[in-house]
Amino acid sequence: MPMRMLQQEVPVILNRFLVKELTQEDLTFYEYDCRPNPPPELGEEQRAIARVCNRLDVIAARLGSRIITQERVSPSQLKTPEWELEERGLRVLTCANAQERSALESFERKRIGLRLKSQYKKTEVEWIGGGLLWWVTAQKGVELSGEGWEIHRGRMIDVAVEPDGKLYLEVDIHYRFYTPWTLHEWLESYPDVPIEIVRNTYFDANGKRLTWKYLGILSNQSPREIRLPEQNISLAEYHLQKYNALVEEVESSWVVEVASKERRYPHLSRRLSPALTLEMLASLEDNRSPGGKVSAAVIECIRKSLKERFEESEETARTIIKEVYKLSPEEIKPLKTQGYILPKPKLLGSGRRPVENPARVRYRGCAKVGETKFACLNLYDDKREYPSEVLNCLLEVAQKSGAEIEVDFYATQQDLPKGDLARKRFWQTWAEQGIKTVLVVMPWSPNERKQRIRMEALEAGIATQFMIPGADPYKALNVVLGLLCKAAWQPVLLEPLDDPVGPELIIGFDVGTNRRLYYGASAFAVLADGQSLGWELPAVQRGETFSGDAIYQTVSKLVDRFYDKLSRYPSKVLLMRDGLVQGGEFSRTIEELEKEKIAVDIVGIRKSGTGRMGIEEGKGKYKDAKIGTVVFDYSRKSFTLITSQPIRKGGNSLGSARPLRAIHEHGKTPLEVLALQTYHLSQLHPASGFQACRLPWVLHFADKSGKEFQRLGDNIFSILQNIDRQKLIAV
Repeated sequence: MPMRMLQQEVPVILNRFLVKELTQEDLTFYEYDCRPNPPPELGEEQRAIARVCNRLDVIAARLGSRIITQERVSPSQLKTPEWELEERGLRVLTCANAQERSALESFERKRIGLRLKSQYKKTEVEWIGGGLLWWVTAQKGVELSGEGWEIHRGRMIDVAVEPDGKLYLEVDIHYRFYTPWTLHEWLESYPDVPIEIVRNTYFDANGKRLTWKYLGILSNQSPREIRLPEQNISLAEYHLQKYNALVEEVESSWVVEVASKERRYPHLSRRLSPALTLEMLASLEDNRSPGGKVSAAVIECIRKSLKERFEESEETARTIIKEVYKLSPEEIKPLKTQGYILPKPKLLGSGRRPVENPARVRYRGCAKVGETKFACLNLYDDKREYPSEVLNCLLEVAQKSGAEIEVDFYATQQDLPKGDLARKRFWQTWAEQGIKTVLVVMPWSPNERKQRIRMEALEAGIATQFMIPGADPYKALNVVLGLLCKAAWQPVLLEPLDDPVGPELIIGFDVGTNRRLYYGASAFAVLADGQSLGWELPAVQRGETFSGDAIYQTVSKLVDRFYDKLSRYPSKVLLMRDGLVQGGEFSRTIEELEKEKIAVDIVGIRKSGTGRMGIEEGKGKYKDAKIGTVVFDYSRKSFTLITSQPIRKGGNSLGSARPLRAIHEHGKTPLEVLALQTYHLSQLHPASGFQACRLPWVLHFADKSGKEFQRLGDNIFSILQNIDRQKLIAV
């Protein structure tokens, strides 16, 4: 029985704060039928109704195919060129109904956001990932800044309505990375900083600043020379006429290229601003710390202890309860609830003997041996040899694994040709010798140089493991583990769950930045014991949506691999997705698998916006919950789980752990079993000696693969056609 897994109970503190118990007046709404114009395409109905809600002059939320409000919609907005509404009368919602509860939560989020916006003029509210980001603008909110960048303090806010009618706030400290500079200023001051996402500096007709993928400088032509065929005007005229841009702003811009939904567009460098990321800041030198990076100072600024987070969250909750809901409760404190500590996973090395972590395979051997030929491309000092620490570790792991390996294949900078054709022949020659995995030793280099080497090798069916010279034993071990994973070795396995209802095959799906499965998205599968079945890509072309058919195509290939290995189908498949599952994504997959008597469970995993979990040590004193701590929410078929711990330094924690939130979207497997499976997979990271990866391994690798495959561009399928799917090329 699943409950035997939950023998260790523990009281847990959540950063949730009771607002009130909803009354019948709170639950009474006007209900409207909604007919968008033109009628939305199949699958787009919900988004179309949500857009109508956002444009009404009253707070409105979607309830199924209808709209609810607590104030009547004005007669002028009942019928417009874009929609038609028809009032159906008053309706009292019930918190016991999951769909109605979700609509209530959406309504309360909007209420909070709009009230905060109107009452606090020097702040901004953004809707992010289903919650609200409330942050302080201008100089008052700056906690750290430098040339072209600022870190503003803020709060992530969400709401929860429970089946018993109680309304809760969930509040956490959040930091907003902000740049006052345009893209043009960034390109002038920091030309080597990688920029991935940009947003308009101006608002569109819906009051939004559109976001784009940045592709680079498009042309040396002026904005007046770039024609827009669909508009029959120049790029300069488009911005001057449609958005009243300043002439100087337009004419002094460079023409850059951006993309949205796989379509490319010309844009202006002074009409865009980069979306600032920690990766960008990691490229900047810190003037206050010679030799240091800005990112180090930023991380120190934003890491807050659990005590600090709970105290500041409590203060924010007090403000919202008082100012938005006009209530003055005697006491506002974090919610205490019942949690459990799940049993730890057992990792297995060679001969299925227990190992404490993947680092121990150096002394115990790997669970599964893969390729046995390795080569070294030394672009550092032109010596025809491996770095000694790496070679010693590699030979020791192989010996303990009972494998004889060949490592005497070398090349240096002098051997690597400059011309494209000669370089193709260089890699093909190694491939013809049976070498499929190469260690590349090179000093720090621009990403473009590494990417060229990586793509040339992949086209020849060769995976590359890069390393910077000077590795200590710890780093050398991680280099070797990465090299072995790319050579289809399996350093460690998991002891399978001791439960007959557990899945036999687990598949993780990567998603895009818009949280939808997309072109280039990858899937990765493991057996119940963590044994890799490899990765797969759907044959979906750029510009196409990642449809239910494409998902089924990918799943069916991985199920076939299971059949080839075990001569039967799995009894149950667990599909894990990073983020919220979109309607209909897995319908075809469920239908086809169930025809073969294969049970299916689908779980969506959220890694952000999930709040914090702690243990109360005394009145007002908190510490992080232990790894493996879980809290179940049976009414929502979900659980919140701690899968990592904050870094410790000098006996103190740096920051606090961020739990995962999982939602069971489909299937009959008990939540307790799914929580244990998720926890155990999060501790399986064969490519890292000591550090687990927080996300379940199938999602972690799918996510890393997705980023890697996107960098391969339009030729992704031709580049990867010679690569064995068992080689974990993205670790």
